[in-house]
Amino acid sequence: MARYDVFLVSTLADRAKAELIVRRLRALKFKVRHDKKREHTTPTPRDYRDADNSQSVLVLWSKEACDTSKSDSDWVHAIAHHARSKDGVLLQVGLDKSVPDEPFANDKRYSVSGMGPRKLVNGYYDLVDELGRRDGRKDLRTWIDLPPRDKAAKEAWKSGHPTDPLSVVKKPAPKAKAKPKIPAPQPAAETTAKPVRKVPPLVINPPKPTPIEPINVGRVILIAVALVILIMLVMSASMRTRAGLPATAGAAGPFLAEQCPPGQIPSNLLDPETRPPLEPGPIIDDTGD
Repeated sequence: MARYDVFLVSTLADRAKAELIVRRLRALKFKVRHDKKREHTTPTPRDYRDADNSQSVLVLWSKEACDTSKSDSDWVHAIAHHARSKDGVLLQVGLDKSVPDEPFANDKRYSVSGMGPRKLVNGYYDLVDELGRRDGRKDLRTWIDLPPRDKAAKEAWKSGHPTDPLSVVKKPAPKAKAKPKIPAPQPAAETTAKPVRKVPPLVINPPKPTPIEPINVGRVILIAVALVILIMLVMSASMRTRAGLPATAGAAGPFLAEQCPPGQIPSNLLDPETRPPLEPGPIIDDTGD
């Protein structure tokens, strides 16, 4: 079953005239497929699918549509050839006196040249009659000529055509009933009160810092000086020992020096075994002046 009654085909330049025809056909309750936002000039799979899902393909021929040098005309011709390949699908309308090329020039065209928002022409009436015949509708020409304010005549027409889409009033879909809200179960009240346990307050006793005794600077200085003197004495004794000298003035050993009272000769000089050999020197006469 067709989704649309009419699939309308026109060039981008004829968009205003196409919109006028679309509005009038939709006012008669025809389902019209018209892509008013089309910008492409090459048929798409959706274009062919919409044409196949329509009872009639209505092609609007004009000077722009007949000019095969333009790419938009190629789109119109492609859809027209597709519709012509099926029996009883193609419908043609002439917007002006332009004649399309063959084979479309040999097919019937409904001229709507001169039609405007407030003016209808015979070609439009004939087109509506043909669309009504294909859709099983009658007396659409009579409905078009009824005065807009003549409600009685329109009601009489609807009574004579009860199955026509103009007579069928779509009832609004019933509103879904709201589901009653079920209150959430409330917890049962406790009959026995639970004893409340008293928690003692938390007492924080931070550790007290240990007081630092003041440093006795004088004592530190004395200790340091004593250490320096001790180190100096040790170093001095070490250096004397290495040089072959007595560590102290009263040390015993081979370096013991004998001291004699003034006017005496050390005993070691008198001992022939220990005294050094004496050699006589020259006699010096120091008695002279």
